[in-house]
Amino acid sequence: MWIIALAIFAQIDTAAQAQNPGQARTTIVADGPVPTQGFIGAVEYWLDPSNNARLDTAMAQPRWGVEPNASLDFGYIKDAIWLRFGLENTSSETTEWRLHFRENFFQNFQVFSVQPDGRIEELINQTELSPYTSRPISYPELIAPLRLEPASSTTIYIRYWSGGSSELAFSLETRDSFQVLAANKTAKNFIYYGMMMLLVIASTMAFAFTRSGVFLAYGLYAVGGLLFVMHADGNTFRYLWPSAPLLNAYASLAIGAWIIFFGANFARSFLQTPLYHPIFDKMLLAVMAACVMMLVASLFADHQMLKKNFVMLALVATILFTASGLNAARTRFKEVRFYVIAWGGAVISSAIMTSRHWFGIEISEELQFDSMRVVLVCDAALMGLAIVDRFNQLKKIRSDALEVSLSEAQKALKLSTRLQELEQDYALAIELADSKERALADTFHDLRQPLHALRLNVNAMANGSDNGPKSLDIEDTFNYLEQLVQQELATATHPRAIATKATLDDAIVDVDEVMRTVYDMFLPDAQAKGIELVYEPTQLSTRLPVLPLMRIMTNLVSNAVKYTDHGEVRLFVDQDATGAWLVVQDTGIGISPAEWQLALTRSTRLPSGQHQDGSGLGLSIVQYLAKENNLAIEHFADHGTMIRLHIPTV
Repeated sequence: MWIIALAIFAQIDTAAQAQNPGQARTTIVADGPVPTQGFIGAVEYWLDPSNNARLDTAMAQPRWGVEPNASLDFGYIKDAIWLRFGLENTSSETTEWRLHFRENFFQNFQVFSVQPDGRIEELINQTELSPYTSRPISYPELIAPLRLEPASSTTIYIRYWSGGSSELAFSLETRDSFQVLAANKTAKNFIYYGMMMLLVIASTMAFAFTRSGVFLAYGLYAVGGLLFVMHADGNTFRYLWPSAPLLNAYASLAIGAWIIFFGANFARSFLQTPLYHPIFDKMLLAVMAACVMMLVASLFADHQMLKKNFVMLALVATILFTASGLNAARTRFKEVRFYVIAWGGAVISSAIMTSRHWFGIEISEELQFDSMRVVLVCDAALMGLAIVDRFNQLKKIRSDALEVSLSEAQKALKLSTRLQELEQDYALAIELADSKERALADTFHDLRQPLHALRLNVNAMANGSDNGPKSLDIEDTFNYLEQLVQQELATATHPRAIATKATLDDAIVDVDEVMRTVYDMFLPDAQAKGIELVYEPTQLSTRLPVLPLMRIMTNLVSNAVKYTDHGEVRLFVDQDATGAWLVVQDTGIGISPAEWQLALTRSTRLPSGQHQDGSGLGLSIVQYLAKENNLAIEHFADHGTMIRLHIPTV
């Protein structure tokens, strides 16, 4: 029975439609403004795949569908879309009405009023070649003025086709309610524009003063955000290119590409991804390349699908921008915290648009646009804060680095001053050489190589070389040289003074400090020759005075480095039943036992070493100091030379 009843009802409905094909099924009763929600279930639609049907053809169509949602959306289709609904004025005195469409531009847009007696009035007619000035009411969104007397009715027909999304929402306003709505919306829009313009101007001025690329990247992104909001509101068509409707149809592609492209460029510049995050940098470059390729494709491809794909690309891009910031936040949180918050909000706005345009989720167009406006303004403001915050962080880092650099410079200055004083004392000691020939000759011999190495190290430190030694590494070298020079100067200045001979009762000496100081003296010469200087640390201590011990070891190591052309020189401690031995072993030319005895003679040079610069004093000084301090010294020749010095230990 129910099936039969439904069939009969369908036949009756079909017959009614056939008898009155141009009459709307539902009539909107208006005694004042009717919001978008008031049209739910009252709007019928018919899709024209030929895209060239006229009003009489549409009116003759027997079957119209009913759109159940407040916001009509047929996706990205090529068909022309026809809408209709009945309208009855039940107010007592309102005659001027405004059909307010929440859309700023369609390539084709017509609205007709069909009276009960068959009279037809065209309320608005816009094509892809219509300039902005052809609109019956000057407003960024499409407005169709309607005159409907009280107690009268009409049927409204709407025909439109979009080069992008077919989403459309509208309301019915009185003349007064529309003026209030327009004033409020204009004020709201220009508050957004003013804030965006302020950020653009601030970034431009910052770039002019600082010449920092991050401000330029931010400024270009902010300009894109401003144009995007203005275009969504319809004000680019109204103010920037009112006579270029074809450009306005294409502008959403260009502006969308702009904001994504320069958003990626800003992310690269702000996060310094080429330096710190190369993988994310490649992904950001891929997004920029995708924008360029889609713009090139727009020259010959379908704009509808490109616009839909740009919506998805915007979501992918904002997720990537946020992920890049989160990755940087792992090590540089304070520098990027505002950046991450800003792009997090952009992801929400992009997700809203994508949900509507790709998955058909019912979200009002007003919510979409408001979310974009708020997010873009907040996003741009937070990006500006992010730049300022990063500059403050960098300023603090530079300040800390400057303090460290200043401290190092002060240390280097002190060492340079000591070096200068040491050079002056050395020059004075040379002038006294005639009165103290033997002792000073030995002293000068012991000073020459260490002083040369020390001069190179201090100069390297003063010049800021990263490979130079630290100030603490060469303190012992300074102490050794200063003590040696001052001792000889004191003796020369007071010839009759009796030098107090050091004994084994002096203070305890750390052998490792002495050996390491000698190692640091000759390391530059060894590296310059391409040989390896190896030092094996020790825990030994001795009461042997540090000055003679240092002089002996510097002479032995100096000879080893000088006469070794390849291989290595080793400094180590050898302990056996007789006690502790300081050992210098090299892989040089070697000397026989007979040559060893000859080399101990003062000012004697061996024939095998004539090609090297020298005075023949080194080993004679070693023998003299060892004898003066009751030390044993041994020589071995086997694939080079090994010399051992026996020292007393504590």
